[in-house]
Amino acid sequence: MSTAVESAVTELRGMIVNGELPISERITESSAGNLLGISRTPARSALSQLESEGLLIKLEGRGYKIRPFSFADLEKATEVRSVLEGIAAGRLASMGPSEEATVAIEKSIAMTEAIISRDAVTKREIAVYQEANEIYHSAIVDTCGNDFVGQSLERIANIPIIAPGAFTEVEGMAQAEMLRMTVGHSQHVIIWDAIRSRDPVRAESMMREHAGAPIRYAKLFIGDGYQRKLMTTGIVNREDVPKT
Repeated sequence: MSTAVESAVTELRGMIVNGELPISERITESSAGNLLGISRTPARSALSQLESEGLLIKLEGRGYKIRPFSFADLEKATEVRSVLEGIAAGRLASMGPSEEATVAIEKSIAMTEAIISRDAVTKREIAVYQEANEIYHSAIVDTCGNDFVGQSLERIANIPIIAPGAFTEVEGMAQAEMLRMTVGHSQHVIIWDAIRSRDPVRAESMMREHAGAPIRYAKLFIGDGYQRKLMTTGIVNREDVPKT
């Protein structure tokens, strides 16, 4: 994939996930090219890539539309993620972590510990927490000795909230976010302890609980605020929002 296409994919993906493109709008090579200031050729390749990722649906004739996800879709994707990451954690515990994995994971834990020790969090802290989260999960997946785990995760990596390390801020819910981050950090510590102790059963079961938690924990700690945040992205159907 050329640099121009990679850049176009990244920009369009961000626009889709952040709700910057109307979900009902037809997206064509021409409109995407005009939007990004690129020619139709890289725009065509970028749209095809986003279709393969599951973020776009090819329409009859010309163009694409954004694929809306239901809450049920997100829950199913989370279920898959939890199994895959559980396998990675269990394998890493069986093998024993490499020095590379140890450095990355302990760096991540130190970063999140510093954040949850604060009295309050800002957007900056939430961004740092997300970065630390990505470091933690990537280190486990990338060093587990099974490349198919990472390759399989790539398929769902661009669905909002589902990607390993994903974290979404909900405006006005700082205390709830802090609680969710504290729980996540604690689970990271427990999973890492199981991996270092060479306990694959415990590592896998704890990772499955942790990786399968984004939607369940967000509902528990944030509730309707989380649902409203997902609706603002335009990628979740309003009619699919659970009634409260």
